[in-house]
Amino acid sequence: MSDHSFAGRTKRYQLSNGLTLLVLENHANPTVSLSGSLRAGKYFSPAGKERLAGLTAAMLNKGTAKRGKLEIAEALESAGARAGISANTFNVSISGQSLSRDLELIVSTLAEELRAPTFPEDEFEKLKKRTIAYIQEDLDDTRTRAYERMSQIVFAPESPFHRLPAENVIAQIESMTVDDLREFHAARYGAESMILAVVGDIEPDAVRALIETHLGDWRGPGAPEIRLAETPLQPEPRREVVVIKDKASCDIIIGHASRLRRSNPDFLAAVIANNVLGHSTISSRLGAKIREEMGLTYGINSSFSESGIGDGPFIVGVSVSPENIDLAIETSLEILRDYIANGIREHELNDERSSLIGSFKVGLATNSQMAGQLSGTELHGLGAVYLDEYPSIIAAITQEQVNEAIRKYIHPEIATTVIAGTIG
Repeated sequence: MSDHSFAGRTKRYQLSNGLTLLVLENHANPTVSLSGSLRAGKYFSPAGKERLAGLTAAMLNKGTAKRGKLEIAEALESAGARAGISANTFNVSISGQSLSRDLELIVSTLAEELRAPTFPEDEFEKLKKRTIAYIQEDLDDTRTRAYERMSQIVFAPESPFHRLPAENVIAQIESMTVDDLREFHAARYGAESMILAVVGDIEPDAVRALIETHLGDWRGPGAPEIRLAETPLQPEPRREVVVIKDKASCDIIIGHASRLRRSNPDFLAAVIANNVLGHSTISSRLGAKIREEMGLTYGINSSFSESGIGDGPFIVGVSVSPENIDLAIETSLEILRDYIANGIREHELNDERSSLIGSFKVGLATNSQMAGQLSGTELHGLGAVYLDEYPSIIAAITQEQVNEAIRKYIHPEIATTVIAGTIG
């Protein structure tokens, strides 16, 4: 009898240089997708150069020792293929899609960009100008400014979740040179922390041979450790205003340190708790009351923002007209307090479990989605078997487990509230 499970169908290889390769055959159509990561994200940027990781990753497709950026772009375009590299808080994300026959094009291109970027000076100057322009645009965005200020209050400057003021970031970017990029690349890019998942119309051993050819002899620095202490809850609530001129509406961010990570055993219970509270701007508790019943906003949500390898903030975000600021804040806090006191309702839990299981299955419908899930389960130490077990794990989460997560991770009594917009 054939094994149709993800665990049974996924081949896992550990290369001699430390690279972890996962391969899943799916012959439904002649395409292939690649997803992966390595540890070279913002967390590893040196102090005073927090954008260095992001800029380094963004420069990798601007030219290599073998080809210029236009040659790379034309080769991919002619095959209808895509390859991408970008940095996030802790990792550099790697992706690729093509027809199966063009997998070597994807792998060889990504290998070139990861191993031998040239960081052309003129391209870096263009990137710096574009990045600064985006930051300057955000100075006028009320949601961005409110979140930024909340992060500065809740997280210490050394935290990867602390967002520097825009003027500081712009000054950093202006002072950076291509030598900074080269030094960061040499110090942080290597195969030991690299994960690659390949899914599609391929043969596992052939994929391994291809990866060995292009990345098997790549060493670089060893896998760096992530040592991030849990962010403590602040002792008391705070409220601040960020004034931005000529705004018809204001954005409010209510937030605090969540202390939630993907490795926490109650992570999924916390996800369910948040989904019922504020994942949907229409059907969640926050949305049903503040948007649908009271008509105070077109948009409100809650989230465990950036919680994964580290513990980012728990936030409630809402946009309102200035005259409704206090009402929106107090009503949001009342809903949070009631949720903590009375917990999730049985029908809410049943609906959310069904929704999560259904969306999970739909989210595994394409090669790209399966590759992303496989690389993610490897990154968090869950293994491919997690994809088989997820529906039963969700179905087994109890009302009391969710209520414990609500009480553990949601704390309106000490939250920081930041209002950004034209006030008074």
